[in-house]
Amino acid sequence: MAGMNMHAMTATDEPMAATTVALAPAAIRHLGVRSAPVERTTLHRHIPAPGTVAYDEERVIQLHPRSAGWIEELFVFAEGEKVERGDDLAYFFSPAALWAQIDYLSALEDDELSSFLPSMDDDRMAAFISSYQSSRDNGARLRGTQDILRYLGVPEMYRRRLEQSYDLQAIIPIKAPHSGVLTRLRAREGMYAEPGDTLFTLVDLRKVWVMVDVHEHQVAGLHDGAMAEIGTPAYPGRRWRGKVAFVYPEVHPVTRTVRARLSFDNPDEVLLPNMFVEAMIHASPREDVLAIPHQALIADGQGYRVIRDLGEGRFQPVRVSTGLRAGEQVEILDGLAASDRVVVSGQFLIDSESSLQASFQRMTEADHGSGTAHSMVH
Repeated sequence: MAGMNMHAMTATDEPMAATTVALAPAAIRHLGVRSAPVERTTLHRHIPAPGTVAYDEERVIQLHPRSAGWIEELFVFAEGEKVERGDDLAYFFSPAALWAQIDYLSALEDDELSSFLPSMDDDRMAAFISSYQSSRDNGARLRGTQDILRYLGVPEMYRRRLEQSYDLQAIIPIKAPHSGVLTRLRAREGMYAEPGDTLFTLVDLRKVWVMVDVHEHQVAGLHDGAMAEIGTPAYPGRRWRGKVAFVYPEVHPVTRTVRARLSFDNPDEVLLPNMFVEAMIHASPREDVLAIPHQALIADGQGYRVIRDLGEGRFQPVRVSTGLRAGEQVEILDGLAASDRVVVSGQFLIDSESSLQASFQRMTEADHGSGTAHSMVH
């Protein structure tokens, strides 16, 4: 409008930065004004996050036959069955294991013959020397056949029995390598199987993962090794303590969350895959920071401000920059000093009075060029 002195307002050019509101002691009591000091402290950050239980993939084992053959007998019949370490899962007929035993016996006999040569009398030493290299080759063959037997899953006790009685065993047991739960069962009696076939999938539930999604603004301080705890509605009042095993280096483009993997002991196996849990992650603390009670903050379209208590009934709005929020406290990055006090009750009424004074001051400056408006509330 012609003749009006226009003045552009910015976050650092607000008259409220210099506006002071004065209250009489009776008004302070009537409005219930209370203030708290700005403290230099350590903020302990606790990040709540929902999650679900998952298998510990490091404790998942898939069992395949070591050679082509047939399942002669099956000892487990349904997914979900528990097995103990060393339990027989199936008997497997393996022609390859039979031929490997025959080859091992042949190598064993040749090795025994070679070991007999040094005991011969002098007139046969020349023959022994000429066969020295051959005996070395046979020793390598013997070790090779032993390795093949181990690769094909032939138990050590079968090999020892073979050495003593030449008793060939074409039926090889498939045993559980550790205790756990069968989560996949594809074996059937009489079926033909090859090394590429997964017959059993076994999971040890004594340790589990918990997958959680942490909001992007909470990621600061989240790191591998941070302590965590969980609870579940399935077991009210019970808590499990574990740690952050891995923080995935990616933000989900839609949910704006970061996935983290937590690890927990589950000795009684009551935490089951896909079970819902509530997690609390204890992130790295922020030390030696300025903090105020979060109820002192006044939010507006430009950020946050607080009412600084200047003492003797005088108060002043101050714009602040905030950082970490932990429990009832919030970090102050800029705008306050450790010697300040802020209003935590009644600040909105003081802020309203300050806004009225600032508006009146702008009107006065527009009409008279410059000036200061001051009011006293009793």
